[in-house]
Amino acid sequence: MLKSLIASMLLAGVIFGLHQIEASEKFIHPGIWTIVIFSALLGMLVVAVGHWGLTTLDAQTRTNLFLGLTVMRLLLSMIFIGIVVFAGLEGKVLWVANFFAVYLFYLVFEIYTILSNLRAISTEGEKT
Repeated sequence: MLKSLIASMLLAGVIFGLHQIEASEKFIHPGIWTIVIFSALLGMLVVAVGHWGLTTLDAQTRTNLFLGLTVMRLLLSMIFIGIVVFAGLEGKVLWVANFFAVYLFYLVFEIYTILSNLRAISTEGEKT
């Protein structure tokens, strides 16, 4: 969970830094902060459920859990995009492009976290 908070703060810092550039309105939508907040909350939910699955579920069920979490992230993101875009947002293309940039950042972070956890689990299995 701490890694997720650090990643969110890093992303927020990068976005804040990019906002300081004069021509940033061409590539950063004013509503980027709603995207960051939504993605951070969704990322923390995924990390929390994934951590619970690593500690309580058996090895065969973990794969299904991670696949389910990825599908859940995708579906919740599609619902969020649909609600925001159909609510009458200006600059839809830029907003969607910003959303997917943030989405991919969190997806890469999630994959990195899962791989590091799997490495730790596999080394525990080799010791026994």
